[in-house]
Amino acid sequence: MKKSGFTLIETLMVIVIIGIAGAGILMYFTSTRTAPDQTLIAQAAGLARQRLEEIIANKKANGFSSIALLTAPTADPALAAPFNRFGRSVEIYCVNESDLNANNGDTAADCPASDITSKRIRVIVNWDTGSIDLVSIISNH
Repeated sequence: MKKSGFTLIETLMVIVIIGIAGAGILMYFTSTRTAPDQTLIAQAAGLARQRLEEIIANKKANGFSSIALLTAPTADPALAAPFNRFGRSVEIYCVNESDLNANNGDTAADCPASDITSKRIRVIVNWDTGSIDLVSIISNH
């Protein structure tokens, strides 16, 4: 007498194989959906560095007082293609060297107090799905 069908061991092996394959496929699709686009992050970081380097070059050419303070994020003009999907803005504050994180609210073109010889520069680059900040301190030394 010949019996047709699957044994319990064969059925369990198929369930285990399908479970392992299903978990792998699920992890792949989940990670690709939630992972940020590394190309956009790299481009945004490059745009932030470019703007910061422009400010530093201006300081070297024209002096520390040439860095105008921007106490609210001030948007740069629209970027040309292929970077037109990004927006870029800059904040510049005078800061005390004793507390580089505190903004003193100074709005003059030059840091007026004799002990304030540093400016904190924050460049913000944003796009439709994220943003990146680059912060640096420039001193008058």
